Amino acid sequence: MKIYFIIMAYNPTTVANYFIEKYSKNGDLTPMKIIKLTYIAYGWYLALTDKQQKLIDENPIAWDFGPVFPSLYYSIKQYKKEKITEKIPNATKNERISNEDEQFLDKIWEVYGRFDGVYLSALTHIDGTPWQKVYRKDLNAVISDDDIFEHYKKLKPISN
Repeated sequence: MKIYFIIMAYNPTTVANYFIEKYSKNGDLTPMKIIKLTYIAYGWYLALTDKQQKLIDENPIAWDFGPVFPSLYYSIKQYKKEKITEKIPNATKNERISNEDEQFLDKIWEVYGRFDGVYLSALTHIDGTPWQKVYRKDLNAVISDDDIFEHYKKLKPISN
């Protein structure tokens, strides 16, 4: 599948809501899983666009449990470990994901959607990951797009 990208960065909640709307009936979408899928999509988007475009208009931060988009975390933290089945309130209400970006997010789900949040979180904690490079307890450092790009560029491609 050839994937084309539209130059537009989305609010992280918009991306999360795409996964929720499309996949909550056949996937256990906990807050951790949604946060990690959103971050993984961000990373792959940087890699596949050669860092020319960003999927999300917010930078991920290195928190204790891995990379997080703070606005997304604060939108879903009340769910704790419960499944999320309804759209999350979004400050950018009219934002719509392009058809091309929907195809990209569907590919992310195809590859990563079968895993739970704990497994996806573990993927972000492996030695050499962008999170691991900058994480220091209680520091909340921004994870650089350069590090994210380099990491995902090295992985086996997700598109064929």
